[in-house]
Amino acid sequence: MTKIALLAECSLLALVSLATACGGGTTTVAVTQVNAANSEKPTADKVKGYAQTTPPTGATSMGMMSSPTAGSLTIPITNIEVFAFSANVDSSPGDETMYWAVDGSYVYVWGQVALECVDDNGAPTGETGVADVVYEADGASYGWMTSTDSCGYSTDFGCSNDGNGEVCGGCDWNASFVACVAAT
Repeated sequence: MTKIALLAECSLLALVSLATACGGGTTTVAVTQVNAANSEKPTADKVKGYAQTTPPTGATSMGMMSSPTAGSLTIPITNIEVFAFSANVDSSPGDETMYWAVDGSYVYVWGQVALECVDDNGAPTGETGVADVVYEADGASYGWMTSTDSCGYSTDFGCSNDGNGEVCGGCDWNASFVACVAAT
């Protein structure tokens, strides 16, 4: 099955799962996911800068790892060398500890970041929290998602692009890449 076919399948499954899990509140949750994803794009853009095929400058090897996690998100790698590095990738002062690995053509960068909470209209609420972020790149295709229990919701949200345009909303892993479903 091709990456595009898998993404389409994942999108349908994620949409069905979102509708099933949220019942009558699907629209609000989906809108919140899109607004949250949009508010985290600057963080994703900073993380993207480290999604290169060589470890970031100053990174230190953590050794070989399989299935490391970022909070509840499991990175789909097996027996791959993982590097740790420090970088300021969110809107809070100071550096975050980030991790980097490459598995074939996939580059993964992950860590925990500060999260600015937004309401259903995308406006900041003044609250903050934390989120685990994962960025995955495969050539021109990419996906990133954050997982949080902060801000009054528990969800995985972000954006992905399989070459057919960016989609932001609820996200999940589809094999070794991030796939997101937009609100309907």
